[in-house]
Parts: sequence; structure tokens; C-alpha cells
Amino acid sequence: MTTMSGFIQIDGLAPLAGDARKKSKVMLLFPPEWVPTAPYLALPSLTAVLREAGHTVIQRDINIGMWDHFFSVDFLIWVKARIGMQLKALHAKEKSGILTERDVAQKAVVEQADDLDVFDLADRAEDAKRIVRGERFYDAELLEGALNTFRETMAYISAAYFPASLVFYPMESNLGYRPGVSKEVFACLEDERVNVYRDLCNQLVMPEVAKERPDVVGISIGTQMQLLAGLTFAKMIKETFPQIHIVVGGNIITRLQEDLVNHERLFKEVLDSAILYEGEHALLWLIEALNGQRLLPSVPNLIYQDESGLHRNLEVYTEKTTALPLPDFGGMPLDRYFVPELIIPYLATRGCYWGRCTFCDHGQGYFDQYRGMPAQLVIDQIKTLRDTYQCRHFLFSDESYPPALFKKVSQLLVDQNVGIKWTTLIRFEETLQDQATWDLAAQAGCCTLYYGMESANERVLNLMDKHAKKSVIQRNLQMAAQAGIWNHVMAFYGFPGETLEEALETRQFVLDNQPVIHSLELFYFVAYRHTPMVRHPEQFGITIHTQEEYDLPLDYYYTCNAPNTLSCLDAMQLCEEFYKHDFHPWAVRVNSREHVFLYISKFRTNQLPQIYAQQTQPVGSPDGVSGVITWPVAHPQGDEGMSRVTSHDVE
Repeated sequence: MTTMSGFIQIDGLAPLAGDARKKSKVMLLFPPEWVPTAPYLALPSLTAVLREAGHTVIQRDINIGMWDHFFSVDFLIWVKARIGMQLKALHAKEKSGILTERDVAQKAVVEQADDLDVFDLADRAEDAKRIVRGERFYDAELLEGALNTFRETMAYISAAYFPASLVFYPMESNLGYRPGVSKEVFACLEDERVNVYRDLCNQLVMPEVAKERPDVVGISIGTQMQLLAGLTFAKMIKETFPQIHIVVGGNIITRLQEDLVNHERLFKEVLDSAILYEGEHALLWLIEALNGQRLLPSVPNLIYQDESGLHRNLEVYTEKTTALPLPDFGGMPLDRYFVPELIIPYLATRGCYWGRCTFCDHGQGYFDQYRGMPAQLVIDQIKTLRDTYQCRHFLFSDESYPPALFKKVSQLLVDQNVGIKWTTLIRFEETLQDQATWDLAAQAGCCTLYYGMESANERVLNLMDKHAKKSVIQRNLQMAAQAGIWNHVMAFYGFPGETLEEALETRQFVLDNQPVIHSLELFYFVAYRHTPMVRHPEQFGITIHTQEEYDLPLDYYYTCNAPNTLSCLDAMQLCEEFYKHDFHPWAVRVNSREHVFLYISKFRTNQLPQIYAQQTQPVGSPDGVSGVITWPVAHPQGDEGMSRVTSHDVE
């Protein structure tokens, strides 16, 4: 592998002269699995820049296409036939006396699935989609029933891909292959028995590629959950259409950049290039290079394969946010998301204005950290999106909304009567201790806020470099709740150096403040690869343990060197105990942040007893919830919690 440093000057945003710009057809794909409630911002952000340059762009959200397809009569009948063929083969093996232990387990699963009335299930699944997309959505009992039908359907589909476990939101599907082990990734891409994404590609992706015949296919891989699906699509397209250039990008690709350059097989068999960090103009310049109008070594943020081998260009380009066009959602299936009212993501900043948390690696997706736009430009863009797409609900997908912008945007939304509802992630801040600030935000349409509290112990918070005070946390929550805003708090046990007493302080804090904490996620600590504490483990008293087979790692197992501190296992057990004994006041029937957001918007209150599960025992009882399946709101997305996952990752 060779590296190409920035020896060629790139005139960042200068257009090519006259008719010199050759036009290409580009297909952008967003693979499963992600939430089915709103479009992801990466594709529209890329599309806007490419279309502005004159290229033809077809953007396809295969994630929502998958959910829509899975819960359809046609697909479920197809699954029924697949199960029937598997059962026939297993019966033949049984008759011949050659059933393996795995075969016996599979036979039990597919026999149970074969007994199910698939037409009844399909009818209920189709009606469940109508519920989540229509006015019946706002009946919490009907919505809960629809979500449970989706879960039941996914269990049925899983039987056809034994031993895979395919689940509805929260996204925790498991194909039985570890995405951090390249050997298993390559095996999964070929596995027609287990890899459901191969069938999904044949049914949803390949017909589109065959019809459109694009010059370039770009695949955005924002989360580890999407890695296997995205690479499956890339490999199958490359095998059938070798003339198409396959490029991948996204936050996960950036995080794995140190490893990708060691996997020439990936670039020979699966894809042609990868874009790191932000990708709008890097993708544009890659297309121009493929058209002979630039040299490939001059394209920033790029890893690519050519006849001489694998190359990584070292020059990094950071987008100028105020110069970027508005995201272009044209061609996205805006009427197919599992919500009755469209929600559009919008990004006013890139990176995190705080950017110091020692446990967080989300900034790895940006070479340059924080950049923001002026408040009036934010308002102008929101108005344009509102009017263009007839949308009144916005997900502000910023890493953490800056307090100054929070105040300015709220004031302008009110002054200019913009008339939208919105939700975002925010830090607890001493500068937000004025009740008028929260009242103004609520008046401006703020419905729900998501806070990364992490811990309620100030010593632990200082170790994390968050430097939030417990009194400030409590006061922010009280003021937001009083203003009518729904507070969702995220925390975790087991930060290195944390004692049992300090962890229990966090537990007691959320219990004591439950009236102003409307929903809650409590995790155990994970040592993500690109965090300051993993880069400098000696400063945090931990030992990082690597395994040779994990050659695509995103996190590491670790042990604490200090005595009397929580171990990984301790933190996991505490988390399990909390969900078993203490979580009941927060157990909800509506398990997506976008769904809760719409309920708050509809009923104009943060007091929504109808969305909570029935509580029959006091807090502390192991059997406090009766008769329903419940999940935390916005359960962890794959390998990350919502405090470290946003809806953009446009690189």
C-alpha cells in the first residue's frame, strides 16, 4: 500500500471551466439497519452537491425499503416457500439418519414457523404499517400492537435464515458473524443460508442497478450494524456489473481507515474506493477523476485501488458548512417512513462544541472538529426545507446543540413564527439555568431533548472531562420539564475508576428525579477504539486487551488496574439489575425517539401516561410490569448508545 500526500494543489470549490465537466450518473445507497422513522441525512447531503454540479443522482434508502418489504404479503409468502424448502431438505436428512446437532435445532425452529398462518401474519403486518403511517398511530395501544406485530414478523423471517436473529427496532440483528473479524465478514458475504442481505440485494437493489446502469454506486455505512449489509451490496453489484465504480463512505469507514489499508482483498473483491471523513466534495472530485478531469492522487479523503496497488491519499478536505447547498431529499421515499407525519433531519453544526469527553469517539468522523452556521442562516434553511417538503417536524441531528445557538435559534423561531416542532441532543450547561430560556425553547417548538448525563457523580464526571455539576443537571431537568419539554437521559455504569458507591449514586439520582426524567437509557461502559482514554490508557489506569483475530475493531476489552473499582462484568451486572428492578417507571410502549417526539407534538404535553407500560408493583419489584413487552426508548443502536449516535454522518 502506498500513500499519496497532498503534493497536488486542489482548488476546493472552484468549478471546472465551461463544458469541461463531464456528467455522470450516480446511485447512492443507504443500507440496513437503521431506524425506520426518518430519512438519514448522508444521502441528501451528498446528492445536493452532486446535483449542483450537474450530475444525475438516484438516491435509494434501502433501509426503509427493507422494512417495507419485510412487512409485505409478497415477501412473507416468499419466506414461507423458503422455509418449506428447508424443511423438506431437513426431513430428507432425517430419513437418511444424517441430521447434525445444528440440523436438529434448525428443524425445530422451521417446523414451528411452518405451522404459522402466513396470510394472517401478512395481513396484520400490512395493517401495522397503515397504523404507524396514519392517524391510528396516536392510539398508544394500537401502536404498541403494531410494533409487536413487526417483532413477531421478524421472528418468522429469522426462521428462514437460521441461526440468524433478525429483529425490529431496537436494531440488534445478528447473522452469527462478527463484523470486527475480517475473515468472518468475507465468509458472511458469501453465505446464502444466513445472509438475508443477499436476498434483499437481489430483490431490491440489483433490479434498480440494472435499470439505471449508473457509472458510480456510493454506499453510506454510518454504523457497524450496516457494515455487513453495505459490503454485501457492494460485492454483489461489483460481481454483476464490474464496470461500475463502487465507493463506500460513512462514519464506520472513517473509524476503520487504519485497517482498511491492510485489506487489499476488500478492494479487489468488494469495492473500488473508500472516502474518509466528510464526503460531499471528495465524492464529487472522485467522480471527476474517474472522468479523467482530475488525477486520482489529488482527490482528498480517498483510499483507492488501481493497477499498481492500494493507495491512500493523505490530504484531508474539511467542508465549509456555510457554502454547502441544502440537503436534497428529492427522490427519497418520504411517504414510506413509519411515522404519520414526516420528520426531516437537519444539521446546523459539525463536530461537537465541547469535544472533550474522554469516553467519546464520535468526533473521529471529522478531521476538523466543531463548525457551526449563523443562527439566521439556520432559520432560513429550516424555512426552505419546511416549505419544500411540507414538513413541520425536524430532528436537529447535531452532536450536541451549543447553548448560544440553542438560545438564538429559539428566539428567531418565535420571532419569525416559523411554526415547526423539533428535537435535539444537548449538554447540561450552567448557562442554561434561566427558566425563560427553557420556556422560549418550548414556545419555539422544542418537544424533546436528549441529554448525555453519563454519571451523577461529580468526581466521575470530571474524570470524563464533562465537568457538569449535579445541581446544574437537576436544575436543567426541572426547568425543561416545567416548560413542557420531554427529558430523555442517558447514563452508563463502569467508567474506569468508578466505584460501586459512585455508580449507585447515579442509580439513586435517576430514581429521585424520575418525575422530571421522562425516559431513560442506562448502559455499561464500552472502551471505543478512538477515544482519548484508549489512546492513553495509562492515564486512566486501564489495560487494553487486543485480540489478533479482531482486525476490524471498533472497541476493546479492558481491565482496570485500580483496586475497588467496577470491572466490565460488574457494570454489566449492575445494568441488568437496574433494568430488572428499577426501570419500570420508564418502560414505554412507544419505543422510538421519533415516535415519542410526535406524541409530544400531538398532545402538547410531556405528561403522557398512555405511552407507559402498566405498572403493577412499586419500584424495586422484579415483577413491576405486567403483560407487555417493553424496551427502553431509543435502545442502543448496535455498538453505540444514542448519546454517541446521530442521524447524519455525512462523510
